[in-house]
Amino acid sequence: MRPIQRAWAYVRRKRWRSVTLFSIFLLLLAGSSACLTLMVSKQSVEKNLYRSFNSSFFLKKLGEDQNFSLSEVESVGRISGVESLAPELVMLANLRDKEVVSGQQAVVRNDLEGQASNLLGVTALMDSAREARFTSSSFKLTKGRSLQKGDQQKILIHQELAQKNNLEIGDRLELESLGIDGKEGKPLPFEIVGIFSGKQQERFTGLSSDFSENQVFIDYDSSQRLLGVSKQTVSKARFFVQSPDQMSSILQQVRQMGLEAKGFQLEQDNHHFEQVKESVDTFQSFLQLFLYGILLAGAGSLILVLSLWLRDRIYEVGILLSLGQHKGEILLQFCLEILILSLGALLPAFVTARVGITYLLQTLLAGTEQVGLQETIAQTSGIATSLLVFAQAYAFLLFLAFSSVSLCFVFLFRKSPKEILSSMS
Repeated sequence: MRPIQRAWAYVRRKRWRSVTLFSIFLLLLAGSSACLTLMVSKQSVEKNLYRSFNSSFFLKKLGEDQNFSLSEVESVGRISGVESLAPELVMLANLRDKEVVSGQQAVVRNDLEGQASNLLGVTALMDSAREARFTSSSFKLTKGRSLQKGDQQKILIHQELAQKNNLEIGDRLELESLGIDGKEGKPLPFEIVGIFSGKQQERFTGLSSDFSENQVFIDYDSSQRLLGVSKQTVSKARFFVQSPDQMSSILQQVRQMGLEAKGFQLEQDNHHFEQVKESVDTFQSFLQLFLYGILLAGAGSLILVLSLWLRDRIYEVGILLSLGQHKGEILLQFCLEILILSLGALLPAFVTARVGITYLLQTLLAGTEQVGLQETIAQTSGIATSLLVFAQAYAFLLFLAFSSVSLCFVFLFRKSPKEILSSMS
């Protein structure tokens, strides 16, 4: 019989031993490929996050009155490499005829009555998809669409706020601004075009607007009518650059314009990147520990089982030698037996690895503020990435198994055929 025929016959005859080796191959291949896939994806996620968060900078004004006229900084938009200017306005507004989400706070205030106890934190902008809390996955759009340039009286609300007031896409709610510079705003209705979920870093001052669930986003043009102002008023002027590689030179040019002497502060909004990167780094550390545990336990079990497996086959080797078989052909048979079992474990291991990726994401990233980070990593851990890493893990597993069998074979059967046959008697 040929070595491949003897290998197939042995696998079929010794079912319990075959099942044991098959299970070890399955678990070792599935676990290591799942961890390696996520570890490879981590690098892509971090690179994409860096480019996302390093694509803009903003100017804000220091002091008690932090709002300013957009015309004061429009000249920055004419710097070469600056792609666009995105005005942002942060303010408080009263939610009329609806109730905000309530909860416990570290700060308790007894001086809040009427409108002051039903406040929303309002962020007005032109494109909510590029807002840092959405790009960092602190907030994640679950229904509807983002705010876009040209929108009029449109709003995004948190899903908890929507559930409390039985609101859906297309419904309307009315906001009333608290006003600025002594000017009172007027009530203005807004149509709900999107609903989001998630948590941001909360800083409690005793107001209902401190909660993530009471944050809303409206289009910038409508915010000016809500405030009742005639000139474009902003809290931040955000500038997007054409390429993140140009960021350093552009910031240097902005500093040379002397805006800091006029009370402006220049900042890069990179704290969201640091928050997400910390979660990703922690995730990476857990993966490394998990992978090392799998490799040590799996490789140790594999080597132990293979050595015992060969030791029990001394008589078989002696008989084959007596029939004129060479040691190389016998070793080839053993390697083919391993190859057959490992090939049988390929598909189950790949399916198990995909399930394991989902489990690891849900377990290791549970409780983080970046609720969308699981989906972000899952998207980069696609089938193409999984197949490539799975092939590498399988090649490593075969190398480990073949090396173990070869070393054990050389150690156990280093004697001459005559000595092996003599030991049988």
